[in-house]
Amino acid sequence: MKFISKIQGLRPVIRGILWVGGGLSLVIGITCLIYLFSAKTTLSGKQTIQSLGDAVVITFDESGIPHIKAKSSTDALFALGYLHASERSWQMEVNRRLASGRLSEILGSETVAIDRFMRTLGIKHAAENQFDHYPIAAKRLLQSYADGVNAGNQHLGWALPVEYFLTGSKPGYWSPSDSVAWMLMMALDLGGNWQKELQRLELSQFLTTEQVWQVLPPFVAGDPVTRMDFAKMYRDNKVFNTAPSAGESKSNKLPTNELSELSTNDLPGGKDGIGSNNWALGGKRTVSGKPLLANDPHLGLSAPAVWYFAHLEAPGINVIGGTLPGIPAVVLGRTDKYAWSFTNTNPDVQDLYIEQLDSKSPGMYRGPDGPLPFKVRQEIIDIKDAAPLRFLVKETRHGPVISDAYSRAKRAINTEKFALALRWTALDIENQSVAGLLEMNRAEDLDGFKKALRKNYAPMQNVVMADVEGNISYQAAGMAPKRILHQGLYGVAPALGWEKQYDWTGYVPFEQLPASNNPEQGWIATANQPIIASNDANPLTADWDLPTRYDRIVDLIQAKSQHDFNSMKTMQGDTLSLGAKPLLELFKASIPNHKLGPQALEVSKDFDGDMRVDSAAALIFNAWADQLTRNLFSRLSYLFTENYGARNFRSPLILQLTNPNSPWCDNPGTEKVETCAESSNEAYAKALDELSSRYGNEPSKWSWGKGHVAISEHRPLSKVPLLGSFFNLEAPFPGDSFTVNVGRLELLQAGNPFETKQAPSLRTVYDLSDLEKSVFIYQSGQSGWVQSKLYRNMLPLWAKNEYLPLQMKPENINRQLDLTTKQK
Repeated sequence: MKFISKIQGLRPVIRGILWVGGGLSLVIGITCLIYLFSAKTTLSGKQTIQSLGDAVVITFDESGIPHIKAKSSTDALFALGYLHASERSWQMEVNRRLASGRLSEILGSETVAIDRFMRTLGIKHAAENQFDHYPIAAKRLLQSYADGVNAGNQHLGWALPVEYFLTGSKPGYWSPSDSVAWMLMMALDLGGNWQKELQRLELSQFLTTEQVWQVLPPFVAGDPVTRMDFAKMYRDNKVFNTAPSAGESKSNKLPTNELSELSTNDLPGGKDGIGSNNWALGGKRTVSGKPLLANDPHLGLSAPAVWYFAHLEAPGINVIGGTLPGIPAVVLGRTDKYAWSFTNTNPDVQDLYIEQLDSKSPGMYRGPDGPLPFKVRQEIIDIKDAAPLRFLVKETRHGPVISDAYSRAKRAINTEKFALALRWTALDIENQSVAGLLEMNRAEDLDGFKKALRKNYAPMQNVVMADVEGNISYQAAGMAPKRILHQGLYGVAPALGWEKQYDWTGYVPFEQLPASNNPEQGWIATANQPIIASNDANPLTADWDLPTRYDRIVDLIQAKSQHDFNSMKTMQGDTLSLGAKPLLELFKASIPNHKLGPQALEVSKDFDGDMRVDSAAALIFNAWADQLTRNLFSRLSYLFTENYGARNFRSPLILQLTNPNSPWCDNPGTEKVETCAESSNEAYAKALDELSSRYGNEPSKWSWGKGHVAISEHRPLSKVPLLGSFFNLEAPFPGDSFTVNVGRLELLQAGNPFETKQAPSLRTVYDLSDLEKSVFIYQSGQSGWVQSKLYRNMLPLWAKNEYLPLQMKPENINRQLDLTTKQK
């Protein structure tokens, strides 16, 4: 009874708590409703902007593409900046802070390592210096765009995208140099050769040069571009850090896995498969008699996507296509006369140099003719909820010293005697790539467009073009250092910074870059394969990707005498993996010692390498190939585990399996000497263990799409429980790392090794018989507002290889936004 009386006595308290809880819920609910009502997620109506030169009319078609009609180019780019900020404000804020090394101001200590690396590279410093040398006309256009960005952010008012509330931040000021900096970030994302150089340096501590080439094989087997024994060179110069680690002497054997502040996956670039596909068919290869052009860039998937489509129309400019929020131009697209497409040429434009420190003076390093002083600047990173970090950035005559900011580099070399510096074309003060884009957008015809390509500095691109007159054309555009085959290191591994023989001596002239116009074969295709100029036999890099996508595209082109628009779409969706073909014989000959072995063998007996989303055999094959790769190369310890994912190791796997008794197939943990067939059997059993634990014990019910999920990650909320699932976009996806419809596997870089975060970031097809029939698709939507239906509306279409119209004169207009200079 006493208990009951106590309960009765608490009733007023309970009632009060319920009232307060209910009141708070009501307040929160009302606040959310007010926010959703106030947030400007759908632009329409009239907006007065004092800084605008003249009125601009923006209409939005059914896909959400804005059609900007202005009376000047400056106003058109102001409007583009306004739209970028209005639709993608948070994305632009993160991009601005990433390039400037200022993420930690709003995200705290977790981003200090990446901020420090970006400050060390000096992306924003380089951008500011480059912008100072831009032509006055380009400066005005960049300033107008920046003014539009800042006006767009201001117009958002208090109801900012929800990410600002979650991080306690507000949009920052956008400057013209921020656009230049973001272009440099794109060059960094499409580069990464320096990371392969670092990997060869790391491997050289434990392997001979010959063994290093077995792990990172030359493109032409047995014929590296350099004859130098670089592993011996490093040992002779006592470059390596030989301090004991994890209780073992690193000079004697590979240590166990070590954690580094930044992994290869944390940094832009440095990943196998970053590239694209494009191809053009001349009129004699098409049903219409006019060219067809296709393009699908393979960038990292993000939510929202890296692309934002727009149509710019003003005196001297009429262009539609994919823009990158932060850059005031259509990067990929068309006019009413021609269309163009990019793939990454993937030249070697980054070299690492081992600089020898002066033992008597810490501010000096060894040059070719004696000691030289470091250039030094202080950087201060403000960190949310922590004290600022102050540090010095040093530069040599080659470039910034990265070994002070990247623990992998610091771990590899003896930093008491040496430092690693980076030489990179994109940091050159002469780089005016954004100005080149502005000129490309204003070109009246294909000849004018090719002239503008001369200004593209970095990243170097394979540009495939076509026009309504029936021309198809190719041009490699960008700057790359001159190299001579079999002389020096050819950029494959870090060079000794004090020896002049390794210095760059100039850049390849534009006239000597690969090019082609209306080839006799009637088609042009690029897919990051080796491309050699007719008048220069020296390749632009030693690190070409496997040409699987290119070879498949050529097969598909040559399979028909004539193609139509639909066959271009079919080619973009092709999922036959030529990277799987060389492994199929061993795969089908394997006999797993596993209870599910008979079922798996039955399911896979007719597998031909087609990575369809509904294929159980594709899932089994990829799990087997994954485990077999681990069997062969996990003996490299952290030098494998840290890189497996960024590197797919498919090329060395194929190379080693050509020898049935390759020593790499032997398990070093057993007394017996295993063959490749035995390693394959073991890998198959491991694969079935993994698959059954994930997907159950009925292989016939497995499918590739259950494991191979395309994930578009939000920055930075993708890893936050609950929030990540709200902001991220996911869809089952076909293909693998080697298919035309690519979906690069994450492997050891994710809990699910089969998921993909890099796939076609965009697909476009242009019909030069009627450019209004052109189509496009990408994996998210035009809006960056997570609560908008245009945040994710394209995802199911993209996953199924379907498209939306890309028209300058759309049939239907959904809404209109008028930007005016004063109230009328």
